[in-house]
Amino acid sequence: MRAGDRILAALCVIVVASGMACAPKQPPATSPQAEGSATSPEAEASAPSDAGKGAEAGQAEEGTQADTPPLNPSQVSADDEPARPAASGNAPGLTPDPTADDGVSDAQLMDAEAQRSVEALDEATRREFLEMFGSDPLGLALHPDNARYELPLEMNQKVERWIEYFQAKIPERFTTYLERLGRYGPMIRGRLRAASLPEDLIYLALIESGLNPRAYSRARAVGIWQFIRGTGRAYGLKVDYWVDERRDPFKSTDAAVAHLSDLYEEFGSWYLAAAAYNAGAGRVRRALARTGGEDYWDLTRGTSLRRETRSYVPKMIAAAIIAKNPEKYGFRNIVPQLPLAFELAEVPDATSMDVIAEAAGTEEAIIRELNPQYLRYVTPPKRSATIRVPPGTAQAFRVNYAQIPADKRVTWLIHVVTRGQTLGQIARRYGTSVAGIRAANNNVNPRRLQIGQKLIVPRSGKPTRVASASSKPSTRAASGPSTITVRRGDTLWSIARRYAVSTRDLMRWNSLNSTTIHPGDRLTVRR
Repeated sequence: MRAGDRILAALCVIVVASGMACAPKQPPATSPQAEGSATSPEAEASAPSDAGKGAEAGQAEEGTQADTPPLNPSQVSADDEPARPAASGNAPGLTPDPTADDGVSDAQLMDAEAQRSVEALDEATRREFLEMFGSDPLGLALHPDNARYELPLEMNQKVERWIEYFQAKIPERFTTYLERLGRYGPMIRGRLRAASLPEDLIYLALIESGLNPRAYSRARAVGIWQFIRGTGRAYGLKVDYWVDERRDPFKSTDAAVAHLSDLYEEFGSWYLAAAAYNAGAGRVRRALARTGGEDYWDLTRGTSLRRETRSYVPKMIAAAIIAKNPEKYGFRNIVPQLPLAFELAEVPDATSMDVIAEAAGTEEAIIRELNPQYLRYVTPPKRSATIRVPPGTAQAFRVNYAQIPADKRVTWLIHVVTRGQTLGQIARRYGTSVAGIRAANNNVNPRRLQIGQKLIVPRSGKPTRVASASSKPSTRAASGPSTITVRRGDTLWSIARRYAVSTRDLMRWNSLNSTTIHPGDRLTVRR
């Protein structure tokens, strides 16, 4: 049976369970309705009032959370709370199971029958079914037993407020978030899918950080998934002076998948799991016990959860709804970023990002983007480290790196601040910039230097440039191509550093097929 036939058969079982006829609808004789023209629940829902719209501090782009749409107390009442489907007492067309326990309603039996119909599908067809029909036609995903593979996307006034906020207040920023889905989406969805978690949980990361690996919040949460230090370490992320794996999109995603799985196992609801991700499992647990609530929406009616957490799930749902159909909501110029692509390589000891870039024949900015977990733009000293390099460069990197002397692999030094020193004085002393020192030291405040404080001072990405400024090679800088003779001990890498060019350029200018050179060889250097 084809996938489409299996989906139709499963849908028929569900429709019959609901008491409706399962007969194919005949298309009209003329003027067939255009695809997608049916009015959706989102289009029918009324937009929230503009009155009282303001901003609440939180975290978003570059670690500052997007402001929360206002919830004017004068406008919000119990009547404004999201409506949830009431369980029907009887379901025509469904024969009760004579072995069922007393007190099991027909509605529960209907849900179980419909769930079995969906779960009987193979994995690929089931996912296609859920993707086609959203949270499923009868709202079964609202029940914990049916929600494991799909995040329900309920529309209500709270969600509408967030949709309007993304549209009207931060459209440019939200466009950037949507574009980053192209870069990180395939990887995140793949890991969620492998763990049998709803792929729509990617939108939790989107509202947490805008999918920015370097996002940093006031609460010191870091990375795409905004882990605080303790939770990150609890799920296997390394956080120390040199490395912060909360900024590693791959390792932090694995940690988030494990954390969300644990939260779902405890609460049996993705809405409650998301709330616990935001507020902490203990707070959600206490709120449920204190209020007697059964689901997330029950907890949003009072003050048992912080306002941020009461808005958290509606915000995630709104982001998902827009991302699934951005043009419908006015986001028409989305240019998805390319997915991350790389190869892995190893370095045995501390190595600067610019040295890695040179050996890989690429730009330092690319190496930094692929390796955001290295806080000091250098791999940790006295231990090996895995690095990511652009596709197709790993082999060349290994060859070139082997030729770099150990004392040339780091282009930075440590300075200990003494009394009266300023960043400007330190920068002039080492021939670098204040901006460079600040960037290498977590944007250190120039006005809060302390005696004895250790600062990483980045030296020039190509140290020999400074030395060559007063040497003979600099006098030839404007004279065009030069011919040099390879001396004993020279490597292609050391010559490239000496003349402030790349090994790739040297190979191209001299038609070299490898980086191997010998004393007496003559090489052309273009300046």
